[in-house]
Amino acid sequence: MNHFFYSMFWLLSLSSLILNPALLSAAEAISEKDKIDFLKQIKPLFQAKCYSCHGREVQEGGFRLDLKSRALEGGDSGKAITPGDSHKSELFHRISGTGDGDQMPPEGEGTPLSKDELALVKRWIEQGVSWPEDANSKTGLSGSDHWSFQPIKKVSLPEVKHKDWVKNGIDTFILQKLEQEKVSPSEEADRSTLIRRVYLDLTGLPPTVEEWQKWNSDPTPEWYEKLVDHLLASPHYGERWARHWLDLARYADSDGYEKDRKRPHAWRWRTWVIDALNQDLPFDQFSQHQIAGDLLPKPSLPELVATGFHRNTLINTEGGTDPEEDRVKRTVDRTNTLGSIWLGLTVECAQCHTHKYDPITQREYYRLYSFFNSLTEPDIGAPLPAEQANYEKASQVYQIAHQPLVQAVQDYEQNQLTSALNQWEKQNPEKIPVWTILNPETVQAKQNTTLKILPDRSILAEGENPGRAEIYTITFKTDLQNIKGIRLEALTDPSLPRQGPGRSATGDFELTMLTINTAPLESPDSTSKVALQKAQASFEMKGYKVDRVINNSPHTGWSIAPQEGKKQIATFEVKKPFGFEKGTLVTVSLQQSTTKKTYHNLGRFRISLSTADAPLPLTGMTDMVVETLNTPVEQRTAEQRQELLEYFRTIDPQLIKLKAQELAHRKKAPRDPAETTKAQVVDHLKVPRKTHLLVRGDFLNPADEVKANTPAVLPPIGTSNPDRLDLARWLFDPRQPLTARVTVNRIWSRYFGRGIVFTVNDFGTQGEPPSHPELLDWLATQFRKNDWSLKQLHKLIVTSATYRQSSTNRPELEERDPYNTWLSHQNRLRVEAEIIRDQALTVSGLLKHKVGGPSVNPPQPEGIANLGYANSVKWTTSNGDDRYRRGLYTFFQRTVPYPMLMTFDSPDSNLSCTRRERSNTPLQALTIWNDPVFFECSQKLGTSIVESTQINNPSLDDRINYAFELCLARQPSEQEIHIIRQLYQEQTKLLQSDQTAVSELTNQIQIPEGSTPREVATWIMIGRVLMNLDEFVTRG
Repeated sequence: MNHFFYSMFWLLSLSSLILNPALLSAAEAISEKDKIDFLKQIKPLFQAKCYSCHGREVQEGGFRLDLKSRALEGGDSGKAITPGDSHKSELFHRISGTGDGDQMPPEGEGTPLSKDELALVKRWIEQGVSWPEDANSKTGLSGSDHWSFQPIKKVSLPEVKHKDWVKNGIDTFILQKLEQEKVSPSEEADRSTLIRRVYLDLTGLPPTVEEWQKWNSDPTPEWYEKLVDHLLASPHYGERWARHWLDLARYADSDGYEKDRKRPHAWRWRTWVIDALNQDLPFDQFSQHQIAGDLLPKPSLPELVATGFHRNTLINTEGGTDPEEDRVKRTVDRTNTLGSIWLGLTVECAQCHTHKYDPITQREYYRLYSFFNSLTEPDIGAPLPAEQANYEKASQVYQIAHQPLVQAVQDYEQNQLTSALNQWEKQNPEKIPVWTILNPETVQAKQNTTLKILPDRSILAEGENPGRAEIYTITFKTDLQNIKGIRLEALTDPSLPRQGPGRSATGDFELTMLTINTAPLESPDSTSKVALQKAQASFEMKGYKVDRVINNSPHTGWSIAPQEGKKQIATFEVKKPFGFEKGTLVTVSLQQSTTKKTYHNLGRFRISLSTADAPLPLTGMTDMVVETLNTPVEQRTAEQRQELLEYFRTIDPQLIKLKAQELAHRKKAPRDPAETTKAQVVDHLKVPRKTHLLVRGDFLNPADEVKANTPAVLPPIGTSNPDRLDLARWLFDPRQPLTARVTVNRIWSRYFGRGIVFTVNDFGTQGEPPSHPELLDWLATQFRKNDWSLKQLHKLIVTSATYRQSSTNRPELEERDPYNTWLSHQNRLRVEAEIIRDQALTVSGLLKHKVGGPSVNPPQPEGIANLGYANSVKWTTSNGDDRYRRGLYTFFQRTVPYPMLMTFDSPDSNLSCTRRERSNTPLQALTIWNDPVFFECSQKLGTSIVESTQINNPSLDDRINYAFELCLARQPSEQEIHIIRQLYQEQTKLLQSDQTAVSELTNQIQIPEGSTPREVATWIMIGRVLMNLDEFVTRG
């Protein structure tokens, strides 16, 4: 009774509250009175105690307190404020000194908050962190007023006095500065210098004697413009400018790190780059295809090949390497490379903490990182157009002969196989099973796959298809004893992609581990593992053999591409027979899919056991076939009839004969180039990975989850859930201030040795300001206006009077303009390592002009390859034309790079290289003098000089003139003729008394008719001298 009255009291009290609005409004009034006013109570506190370290100018730990959005995001260590819960708010723990972190403000840098102030902040957090938007700092992001983050300006051409010097808009900006400094531009370089300069800049090759003579004697006023158009149309233009792009993309033909495995398909992306540049693919598409070609609607093969750009990262395959750590490193590299190439920012400085100088937080870094965090790295068939055309032509001829054999098999199966089966059954065949198909007791998937048992005892995978490391576990019961083998049948099914038997998009799978555990049925907890050996399969993909299934490594496995859509079988012998007297519980575990082959899980499969002696057959009569044969024909199920027919296909003599004939002819089929010519590409996970801010960049210390987005200092990306394609398009948004500026500046630097912005990879606050800011914006505008045409940009630059100036030094300006930033003259530039070698091959007549294709191994000094890890690097010198291909195609082994390239400052390809250094060392001269390639070039050059001038009894001066035209694209001066005469006489005299030297110099070369070994040897020595001139390795 007392309990009843107590309950009624509380019900009446509650009803009085509900029925009395006046009481509720009073409570509201009290709440409103106690509510913390951010503007009056909290913001002044933050301003006084926190803004000096966490305001607009400085954000220690990446945490900013003067902007609501940034404060709620948190800093480099994660979220700092959890509205409604002060105990989960790191901010409160730091200011109160109750957490694990350092108390704020730090000792000596400010006064700690009082108890009343702490209570105020605590109540503000508990009340939900009320923060009006109009209470934010009005000054925006620190550094956002930096010049490079401002929109590209529409610039008018400036007025100049000496208009007759101007050839295009570039010159007005250069001349304006020169006139301001009261400096005249240099005169135009002589025609020979211009011809060689533009040849080297646009194609990376010197002109031949015939080409030099043609352009040097062209009488038309527009000769130079015609020459530029001719060079831009040359296939060698794509090679020359691909070399620059390969530096940016950190291209190499090997993985790097200790193992440094070769990448046999890396070259296919390089060929795409050359072709795209030759076709003048607009730079926005050129970039977007590389960044996100796989995300384009119905991407073409070239668009997929373009994504090989992302596959140029280092890969660590050393023992003990954490695959996830290495994947994170590759993702970091892709993020940093994007920042260097298209944004011109050192975004890598924000990987471990908020950028110290530029307005990029660590959180924003991982938002960029998120765009690349769900990549997969498949290789795909990527035949070249010529290969595909030849294959299709050969296939047509082959199919005409092959189709009748295929038709014979089909006709027999459709019209005679069933009759043959009936005749076979009447003969009462022996009914002894080789394989016993196990009937599953339980099926389980570690992740979210649904496994379904079918009537034929097979298992079908349905539902979600996990990306990697899926494990199927199946249990069976069997009365068999003395079991000696296990068989796995990978079966096709209409529900699977392309019939299966795998669940990948192509029907492939990757089985990485198969393990068997057994236990007596009477004591199922007493399990023991069965050791397996001698794996065999009906088919194995190259590099994915079935024996990997039993090597106890989850990183590689058995795959069947390109034989998807067919039943595949694998068998495994047991090292020790098993089977308990009173029955055995068998547990089979199948692990699938790795980082290289994601979503490659088995789609339908079946397990069998055998007591037969080794070697195990892949096929053979099963217990289900025996059961079917023992069942009257009219009582057999559809599954039984199909099982019996499938078995009979494997033993019918006539069908075996017909299939053998078809198979024998099939082996003569032209090989599909898609199986041999492959490309490294990227794809994306169907279910993207979650991206977390990594505290101090440590992949083992993830903090808050972040979503893909771009830095706030730049224009917004404009979509709520952006992907890589959105990112690639954002780079070319008309509001984007960086991409066009960065690109034209980098290209400008190739022509003048330094950019308008000298720090070509850093347009941030620590980079140098532009020497000609209006010119930079004008070029960027022209680049956009011309639909991002690279060839138009090149033509604009090389046809300017600025580019065409003489490179003669101007001593009177050395103090006023020591780096020639005003461009009062052209700069002399030593050409890159590859171009030095290409020149030597060209002037000697050895260079082979094939464009594109696999990397080659030209001769190099003995013993270099032995420097690789554990003698694993093999360098077999290429033969034939491949011995003399351009340096662009030289196989680049990261740990043992081609020594001549490194001597002349080639980058190591570990990171994106936006600008090569230029050194000057004695070793460079010694390389040109003694390197096997250059010695061979000098032999051919000397022979060529003699042979090409042999007609009509040439004079010594004729040969000297020809040698200069060939090597330097100009005629020699009188002084130079005199010097070479002296050299000729000295060498002739020396060689007269040293027949051994003559033999060594002319070894293995054919002496031109009418000449002598000594004469050729003399010109070989002169050729070596000419190739070692500073002028030979310098673009004037």
